[in-house]
Amino acid sequence: MTNPFKIAVLCNNRMAFPALQSLLMAGRLCALGVPENNIEITEFCSMLSKQSGIPLFIMAKENSSDMIKEMINISGADAVFTMTFPWKISSEILILYPGIFYNFHYGLLPEMRGADPVFETIRSGAGQSGITVHVIDKCIDKGPVILKKSIPVSADLTHGGLCTHLSWLGANLLNELLNLLQSYYKGTKQDENQARYYPKPGASDVCISWEKQDAKAVEALVRACNPWNKGAYTQWNGWNIRVVEATVINKNHYTGFPGTILSLDKENGLIVRCSQQSDLKVDIVYTEEGFMSGYKLSAFGLKKGEQFMNL
Repeated sequence: MTNPFKIAVLCNNRMAFPALQSLLMAGRLCALGVPENNIEITEFCSMLSKQSGIPLFIMAKENSSDMIKEMINISGADAVFTMTFPWKISSEILILYPGIFYNFHYGLLPEMRGADPVFETIRSGAGQSGITVHVIDKCIDKGPVILKKSIPVSADLTHGGLCTHLSWLGANLLNELLNLLQSYYKGTKQDENQARYYPKPGASDVCISWEKQDAKAVEALVRACNPWNKGAYTQWNGWNIRVVEATVINKNHYTGFPGTILSLDKENGLIVRCSQQSDLKVDIVYTEEGFMSGYKLSAFGLKKGEQFMNL
């Protein structure tokens, strides 16, 4: 009987969980590697390891190369999948174990290169996302594409929601991917003319500019920040407020400068003027005091006619 094509997985995000379980059920999973500082992932993989006997390697950045060598040598992995693994695979490792490293990029390549394509997909209003499995080489996100699968992105999807859809897509594409790898498929070169790179979202990327962004753009940013950042930032009187959920108001009879509070009551909710004379209803906010309906900010002194700061 032919031995199964064995897979070791380096992961750092819950998006890997369905794929891990599918590989385990198929008798393919032979080793796991996770960063030591990610408690959620470490706990899940520790449980999986104890139940299955699959060896688990908990790594620090400074010893990751040595741990990866040990993982491959002990497990006899035919391939290593990285799923949101935070550290670059060293050139030394790639030379020592050629042609066995493949990355699950949770976005479409080459159009969505970078650390968090899910954020940019939602913020930009892209109509589709997907997973691109590519060969890992010395350049990040540039290796030949083995398999690319797309899914539609609805206009109400949050960052967390899209991550869940992509996690199941990652499990569903495994059979096709493994067939390609076992047939020694080398992939297709990426078109650099279509390439775009987006850095990891920084502080300025998760802040609302009421002057520059219309209601549709703010609402998309809010979804792109939910739940990982607990919403998009705005500020009033030096008080940080994060908008967790919002709705574009299509018809209005309000006037005011961007950032102005146009309504603040239980009946109409918290409505804010955005750029291009568009309006947004702020449904849910997060502050240090907790999650609450937007209009309940009135209890902290916010009043109709006042303005949120443009960040």
